[in-house]
Amino acid sequence: MNLYDIVRRNDRAVRIADGTVEAIRYPKPENIYGVVLSPYAALTLENAHEFHCLATSPRDLGWKLAPTLKGGPINVEILIRSLDASRSACLFAYSGRAEEIDPLLTWPCWAEAASGFEITIRNAAKSPLRIASGPAFDPRAALKDLLHGTGVEVGPGANPIVKPSPDLDVRYVETMPADEWLRTYDKTREPTPQDRALWERYIIGDAQRIDCCEDGSLDFIFSNHVFEHLMNPLGVLANWSRKLKPDGVIVGVVPDCRYCFDLRQPPSTVAEWLAERDGDVWSLTRAKFEKWCRFTAPYNTVDSLIARNYSVHVHYYTPLKFRELIDQGIADGLLGRAFYNTSPNNKDFGFALWR
Repeated sequence: MNLYDIVRRNDRAVRIADGTVEAIRYPKPENIYGVVLSPYAALTLENAHEFHCLATSPRDLGWKLAPTLKGGPINVEILIRSLDASRSACLFAYSGRAEEIDPLLTWPCWAEAASGFEITIRNAAKSPLRIASGPAFDPRAALKDLLHGTGVEVGPGANPIVKPSPDLDVRYVETMPADEWLRTYDKTREPTPQDRALWERYIIGDAQRIDCCEDGSLDFIFSNHVFEHLMNPLGVLANWSRKLKPDGVIVGVVPDCRYCFDLRQPPSTVAEWLAERDGDVWSLTRAKFEKWCRFTAPYNTVDSLIARNYSVHVHYYTPLKFRELIDQGIADGLLGRAFYNTSPNNKDFGFALWR
């Protein structure tokens, strides 16, 4: 579970008592992210049964517990309680001195049968407790080396990831000019001269089809947190594959729905992808807004999102679920091979796909 992200953005599940809980990110050499509970603080995650990452009652959440002061004591409990307060249990407890502890949870059998549950992490020590969710990880880092020649970055907004260089000629495919994108989505940002130089490389076009580029003309296609917004992902892969040269590559990063704000969303299914492909469905449907509101943001309404032209996620991926999509693409002859760049409890993961 990505506690860092849950606390940092103050997810609606978060309830803090008897102290403070701070999202932290430690730079190198530790290079980890997580949360710090002040002495005697308690962090409760309400309606935790909604979290997709807890659906199978995992014994290991990928956390590491440590005192913030070297040699300090650890006195921690991780508790579960049913929503009707009729049942409770201790999932993990430790009291003593240790540099680091890997908490392994012991789930009660009633957890799945209950109408719902909450989880509380209680720091009973007189010193702060650090819970590391995992190592800091940027899935883009290793994948950027695959980008060379002529290519496009789709859906960069006003802040592209891929920058031009002597051996890399990149254009940016967006549905609107970058300055208009800023006026719509980021009114407070003042563009720099460097921004405006990149904006000269923008092409107004459709990310799903990339009709602005000829078939067989691109060495690479890059997307960063875009693919999850696109309907008909198998159709998109077919279109993108046609744009590549024989040795071209599709490189991208997508959110892991278990560890970002979509942590309550059921991952998309092969049946959904096939239905959109076979039905030639390319336009965003009302049902997609309804699903996003139901699981991710119930405080919104479909009509308000549509009125604001709000860009919701329309498909939800974990690394294994995304591999199901790519395996289907390989079976359909759209792709030849794939590489995945993942890390536990990270909010996103990377991929590279070759023809």
